[in-house]
Order: sequence, then structure tokens, then C-alpha cells
Amino acid sequence: MKVSRWGWNALAVALIGAGGLTMTQFAATQEAQPTKKADSKKQDNAKAPQKDDEKSTPARKGLSTFMRMKLDASQKILEGLAVEDFELIQEGAAKLEDMSAAEKWRVTNDPFFREHSNDFQKITKRLAKNAKEGKLEGSALTWLEATMQCIECHKWTRANLIADKPQR
Repeated sequence: MKVSRWGWNALAVALIGAGGLTMTQFAATQEAQPTKKADSKKQDNAKAPQKDDEKSTPARKGLSTFMRMKLDASQKILEGLAVEDFELIQEGAAKLEDMSAAEKWRVTNDPFFREHSNDFQKITKRLAKNAKEGKLEGSALTWLEATMQCIECHKWTRANLIADKPQR
């Protein structure tokens, strides 16, 4: 069965929209429904005086800034997909690839984290290649794969390491 160019564009837009809605819903539920563990942590924190260096260390602030830069690069990719600006997609993908090789990226030396990181680098390279070749559908599907990789890695990091849920 041959799918027309319009059909692929509609599919890409639908997938991008679904991915965006999924990410938005995921973020909203994470903020709106704190876990029992988070509730008990808040109660414990309310009882015990906080140490000055516990939450607002320069390293934590630096990591937070780094994460915001990742979001900015991600927004460029999404915008590029929405308006078929392949240069914008390539720019965002290159930024994410560069950032994923930076020392700040490596919050742990755990094998699972390294595997996620290596997979993410491969995905961003493939995304840049698809964009360079002007492949909207390939770029959109690769971006969805990158987004799911981010969600899985952040989920694992929150559960197993040092990262806290974002404070708003």
C-alpha cells in the first residue's frame, strides 16, 4: 500500500502531537500527584532543619542549568519538525549530541546510565542525518524515539540516583 506525501505528513504531525501531549501529561501528573515517598520526604523535611548545602549546591544549580539547555535544544527540534525547518532540527540535534558528550551529562558511571547515554547519542546522530537528508517522517519518528529515551533515563535517574523531581 502506497501512502501519499500528505499521508506521511499527517502521520508525522499526529505522532509529534501525541508525543508532545504525552510529555505534557507525564510532567503534569508527576507534579500534580506526588508519591507517598515524596509526601513523607516533605514531612521529614518540615520536621528537620535543612542544611544550607543540601539542595542548592553550585553543582546542583549547574546541573539544573544544563538540563534547561537540553530543553532549549529540544524545543528547537520540535519547532523545526512543526514548520519543516531541517536546519533547526539539525541545530537542536547537534546541540544535544554535543551536550551528551559533556562531562556534566555523566551524573553517574552506572552501566545502565552509560547505556542510555550511548543510545541517546546514536539517536541524535540519526536525527541529524534524517534532517540533513530532508526526511520529515524519519526525523519525527527519530525524535519520538529520543523523547522516549529521555523519559526512561530521567525516570531511572529519579528512582536510583541523585536527581529530584523538578520544583516549580
